[in-house]
Amino acid sequence: MQIGDWKSAGSVAPLYRELEQLGLVSNIAELEAFGFTVVPPEKVAPLDFCEGVKEALERAMLRRYGPDGLDAGRWSNVNDIQRFMLWEDPIFERLSWNPAGLGLAEYLLGTDCVLSLCAAWVKGPGEARTGIHGDYIDPATVAQPEQVNNCNMHYMLTDYTRDDGAISFVPGSHKWRRQATPPEAKYWADLAVPVEAPAGSMVIWGNHTWHGSYPKRTPGLRMTLQCEYMRRRIQTEEAYRETVTQEALDRNPIRFAGLMDVYSLFPFGKSDWDMDRVRGAETGAAAGQKVEHYRSLFDTEPAGGRTSPRPRYDYMSHDGVMTHARSAGFAERARKAREPG
Repeated sequence: MQIGDWKSAGSVAPLYRELEQLGLVSNIAELEAFGFTVVPPEKVAPLDFCEGVKEALERAMLRRYGPDGLDAGRWSNVNDIQRFMLWEDPIFERLSWNPAGLGLAEYLLGTDCVLSLCAAWVKGPGEARTGIHGDYIDPATVAQPEQVNNCNMHYMLTDYTRDDGAISFVPGSHKWRRQATPPEAKYWADLAVPVEAPAGSMVIWGNHTWHGSYPKRTPGLRMTLQCEYMRRRIQTEEAYRETVTQEALDRNPIRFAGLMDVYSLFPFGKSDWDMDRVRGAETGAAAGQKVEHYRSLFDTEPAGGRTSPRPRYDYMSHDGVMTHARSAGFAERARKAREPG
């Protein structure tokens, strides 16, 4: 079937074409059928990129923990998440907009999704493991809505097998749309399917899918770099909009500014939306899932001054502009959109 720029399908049409170019259509089917998918290294990035990410993570562990940051003894019986890794090395920024990972995240969440966290997992030999759970962000919600609100991408920096402490999944659990109960988590702990894949692979899943991990029975460290993406209206887990610099925006492509959410309309202050800033944003930096809002996964040119950090607004002041004047502008654009032709 020839996929056109169908307005009724919005930005999913050009996204689908690019995922097809990347050879990831079967991964879309696996996400739909089983709730997770594994992308092999050759569809992710060259081997030296994986080695570069691993070396950057090792340097970060030495900065955070000192000389024993990579010592096996320090990580014995430890399965630990390292928070707020994005600014530790520019190569982590590059991982956040990797076409395979970001493309599948955009398929699940919409092409204007934002980055919620960039973390690392470091696991040493021993009994430590992650219990079976789902990632739905509201633990008070028992019956979860069908829509996926957040999804995870794990970039494997070491080989994964069950004995190496691999992440594991309960295939099809995403269709149950609820959290695992304690008895279910115990039941599935050793029955979940381990992801067995070489370093450089990616595993992607949505928030409904139950997953955990196995204990590490082999020497050395299991290392992973994780990016989690969210729909734009959801609060992120780490503070990227507040901490991204002009230098970081300049060295990354336009879509990175969208991941940082620096052109968000929210939160509101007394003066309502900063529509002038949003209207002046580059395609892909601001919200929108129409076909004309799509930014190609293959656009990796550095932004070089075409994007900027979010201003520091005085939320308590009012600029004297009537809100209904802004609303009138919206109404006029909506009227024109309804006109034939």
